[in-house]
Amino acid sequence: MENTMYAGFYSVVVTPYMGMNITGYYYPRYSDGIETDLVLRAAAFAVGDEKVVIFNCETQGIRAAAFDIIKERIAEKCDISPDAIYINCIHSHTSVRIVEADEEKTALNVYLNALYQKFADCAWFALQDLKPCTLEMAVGEGKGLGYVRKYRMKDGTAKTNPKSRDPEIVRPISAPDPTVPVIRVRRENAKEILIVGYGAHADTIGGTKYTPDWPGYLVRTLDNALENVHTVFLLLPEGDVGTRNAINPEEGVPGSKGVAKAKAFARRLAAEVLRVYDTTQPVVADSIAYTHTYVQVGKNSYDPAQLPMVQEIVRIYREKGKDAEELKEFPMPYPEALRINANLNRPEFFNLRISGIRLGEIAFVGIPGEPFACIGMDIKAASPIARTVVTACTNGHEGYYPDAASYNEPGYSYERATSPFAANCAEVLINGAMDVLAELNK
Repeated sequence: MENTMYAGFYSVVVTPYMGMNITGYYYPRYSDGIETDLVLRAAAFAVGDEKVVIFNCETQGIRAAAFDIIKERIAEKCDISPDAIYINCIHSHTSVRIVEADEEKTALNVYLNALYQKFADCAWFALQDLKPCTLEMAVGEGKGLGYVRKYRMKDGTAKTNPKSRDPEIVRPISAPDPTVPVIRVRRENAKEILIVGYGAHADTIGGTKYTPDWPGYLVRTLDNALENVHTVFLLLPEGDVGTRNAINPEEGVPGSKGVAKAKAFARRLAAEVLRVYDTTQPVVADSIAYTHTYVQVGKNSYDPAQLPMVQEIVRIYREKGKDAEELKEFPMPYPEALRINANLNRPEFFNLRISGIRLGEIAFVGIPGEPFACIGMDIKAASPIARTVVTACTNGHEGYYPDAASYNEPGYSYERATSPFAANCAEVLINGAMDVLAELNK
């Protein structure tokens, strides 16, 4: 029937080769094993001639230039609009970042080119799996899982990730978004597709073995518990949200780092998904829409008088690494100096893609990087579509997007210090998201 929605699913392992650099932490980490394979999952939807594909990718992120390559490959292979492709990455700190491959014959470039093709193949197989479906949705509450990692200190400053039980901590500066969207895609004579989301950093393990961190273990836990489902995870805004409560560590998931903590976190979040799983309510699923817009954001400011110091910090960092004793003598942390130095060679404005997909009465808005939780909550509150899901690290991963207040706080806020974007980035993203939602709502 013309207004019937169809849904399909496919997944493929995308674990990189051994010896590749694992992104993050400001020092080289070369992979030496596989704790758990990384997986790419595709959920395809169609109504009439309109098709969209939503990806759950267990990698650190995808740069905009790489997304541009992948979307064209998918569009050509699957006869689908490039705007109908929605790639969400889990931001695991024990995986790799998807970047633009060049012509040099390296293991990274060989892997990337193979990965580009796997995206196209995964979408194609998911579209071949289309079955008539209905949609249902509920929203859970993941309290006691994610915690804002920026705190107000007794001296009035802001500090990201202070030590546990630091007596100088007064309170968290903001709050995480506790919501857990749960979307059931019931298919005729086929496994159900379960779409779930949550916003917190996937950084509970560390080390040099590939893992999908807690988002990957959440998917596996739900698949095992429910048996007849394919779970797709979407990372929600988490730029300022971690998994540790610095004031009272016992309140959150126990442990500092490791696979055991990641799996415990996944089980607790899975318990909330399962709690609301049988309470989902039907939503209209008779149409599909997709769109995107580009917004312009300026560069994060700096004092030109600091440039000689910035260049010296960068020199020492590159020659001796992040633990060089000389770096401790400077008033500026090296991550901030690296950001200022990198911005010197960037254009005055960043063009950022905001992506949108609507499945019946449910809208998805994708931000290309890591927005603070409050940005996602503000978008949802203002959305003309009641069931709106805002996702991070979608169709690009270009940096942190702090709220405006963070740029005026005294002290060292890691996200503000390392963000390449100007202080109005939150306002620009919210306005762009509103344009996308207005278009989806037509």
